[in-house]
Amino acid sequence: MWPWGHLAVGYVAFSAFVRIGLDRRPTDRAAVVLAVATQLPDLVDKPLAWQFGLLSNGIGAAHSLLVGVPAALAVAVALRRRGHPALGLAVAVGYVSHVLGDILFAVLFSRPPVLPSFLWPVYATPAAPAPGLGAKTWQLLLDSRALLGGGMGRTYFLIEALLLCGTLALWFADGKPGWGLLRTFGRSKR
Repeated sequence: MWPWGHLAVGYVAFSAFVRIGLDRRPTDRAAVVLAVATQLPDLVDKPLAWQFGLLSNGIGAAHSLLVGVPAALAVAVALRRRGHPALGLAVAVGYVSHVLGDILFAVLFSRPPVLPSFLWPVYATPAAPAPGLGAKTWQLLLDSRALLGGGMGRTYFLIEALLLCGTLALWFADGKPGWGLLRTFGRSKR
């Protein structure tokens, strides 16, 4: 799953949880925390595989149902106990939605199946030659382009496009949480 897909799935789930569980809309801070949490497993595991060759497929400790997910949930509980329930929820929903999204993607598209990789350290992928972050990203873009040539690829693209459009509409309905904080941060860097 691409970064924007993780962000979209995480945002839809988070908005629903905040609206139902906390009876409000997502805040700026929580939306930014959510955005980071939806990317965190890849920000850890992909460089370990693609740049340093410590994993073979970019799925390791950070994607692990036995290590990464419990660690994220522990951070969420700690934030809640410190009086930041929305930030804790953002970490939990963002991180868990990323891993579950990757599991679903693996079930649908991986050849050979990579599902055991989500059980690190019980199942660990062997080290592999590191192609480099740029080279691997470029190869994935080319693979995605080839995937669009088939019916399943076009269906996936259509579903992802609908998800992104729906998420953008929800984000606007929520008042564009996070946008003001990012704009303020951008201005302060000038």
